[in-house]
Amino acid sequence: MNSLLDVIVVGGGIAGMACALELAQQQGTRKVRVRIIAKEPVIGSNSYAAQGGMAAVLDPADSMAAHVRDTLTVGEGRNDLRVVRRVVREGPAMVHGLLAMGAVFDRNADGGVALAREGGHTTARVVHRLDRTGAEIVRVLHQHVRASSSISVIDEQAVDLLVDGGACIGVRTRDPRTGRWMDRIAHAVVLATGGTGQVYEHTTNPPGATGDGIAMAVRAGVPLKDMAFVQFHPTALYTDRPGTVFLISEAVRGAGARLLRPDGRPLMEGVHPQGDLAPRNVVARTIARVMLRGHVPNVWLDTSPIGIRRFARDFPSINTHCRELGIMPGRDRIPVMPAAHYLCGGIMTDAQGRTTMKGLYALGECACSGLHGADRLASNSLLEALVIPRHAAARILRARTKHATLTDHHSPDVPVADTVANDDHEAMLHGLRRTMTRHAGILRTTNGLHLALRRIEQAGLRTERAWAKGERAPGLIALRNAVAVSRSIVMAALSEPVSTGTHWIGRM
Repeated sequence: MNSLLDVIVVGGGIAGMACALELAQQQGTRKVRVRIIAKEPVIGSNSYAAQGGMAAVLDPADSMAAHVRDTLTVGEGRNDLRVVRRVVREGPAMVHGLLAMGAVFDRNADGGVALAREGGHTTARVVHRLDRTGAEIVRVLHQHVRASSSISVIDEQAVDLLVDGGACIGVRTRDPRTGRWMDRIAHAVVLATGGTGQVYEHTTNPPGATGDGIAMAVRAGVPLKDMAFVQFHPTALYTDRPGTVFLISEAVRGAGARLLRPDGRPLMEGVHPQGDLAPRNVVARTIARVMLRGHVPNVWLDTSPIGIRRFARDFPSINTHCRELGIMPGRDRIPVMPAAHYLCGGIMTDAQGRTTMKGLYALGECACSGLHGADRLASNSLLEALVIPRHAAARILRARTKHATLTDHHSPDVPVADTVANDDHEAMLHGLRRTMTRHAGILRTTNGLHLALRRIEQAGLRTERAWAKGERAPGLIALRNAVAVSRSIVMAALSEPVSTGTHWIGRM
């Protein structure tokens, strides 16, 4: 066994940083060097943008069994029960661990951790910091990453996995500043690259959420799971411009806001017993149908039950953003629409983050551990992004490694510098997003999915031709990944003939 264990973590969000810190803290006598490869700064990650919070059983009136039951109910039984129980059981320890690291969460009048209720939860169990919980957790983890002598951060984009003898031995990267390509070698590679929302026209995900890790896994022949299940958040702030949209947290509805139809009638009345806090797939699908049938671009979120002062206090980020647009939250109605938010599927892993390929692990949104099933229970993902990395780190440290000499080197079969950007790549990506939104979004049909697949295959042929010619422009890298992810979503959707969770298939 080598004295030094070299690990590459691709992605600088919560799951990636949590794994890096666990490796550094658990290393013991076996020394570890962890390199986080991040194409975006931490403020550009999905983790940083997370508003709502992290679900954990802290209230004595709550129970582990209830949290497990809510997770299974929302996931419609497609979850892995063992993973669900593990993640739920370790939730309180994750909260206390973050507090010990210096995290600041909202408190009740009696000084206890305040708990909010979100969609699908039968009780309040969401730990939060105003409406920027993700940013608070990222702040604390990043502070500890910077202080660790075992962890370094490399500002590069991972483009492909390096595979030798059926095992992952590293990643091929591109430096966005110089265009230099490197083959970076490691004993273990952890993919924590986040979501795939940018394959749709409107998404709450940041611009970097192009599904890079999933696409890399697909090209390396690593199996995926549950890719049909794409969660759309019901309440993104309406805009007619494609791209990243601003999220109006579910916690706003938990605080009393009501969804209204265009004519002012309550939207969810008579639709689901939990009303406005029904599972996200139910609410998003109801909104999509109202918009489709009424030929309207949005529905309304009535925030007047909350009041201006309370809204400004509890949701400062949302309050500021809306006021800049001339909307007074707590008094006015906010125009909202669904937007691609979270991929419930991903790279197939076990409860320790292991994929089917030796030396390769996957964590966070790019992975499918089995926790979410057919739909994600609100605020379970931040919890998963802390629990699974702990077990992945322990597994990596126990693994035996064979290749002793680890030397990074320039990639031999790619140009030293990028080729010139091509406007066609951006146009093709926009076309792909339109196709996915129209035919593989909230409401799907078999004919629509087949049409989407044909268009994706056409885009894929053009993309691979350009790649084979040696083109390596950043736009082509993003398009190549988006094609791989979109194809995986559509093919998985076609293999699910029955509507389940976030996947609805039928006749319009």
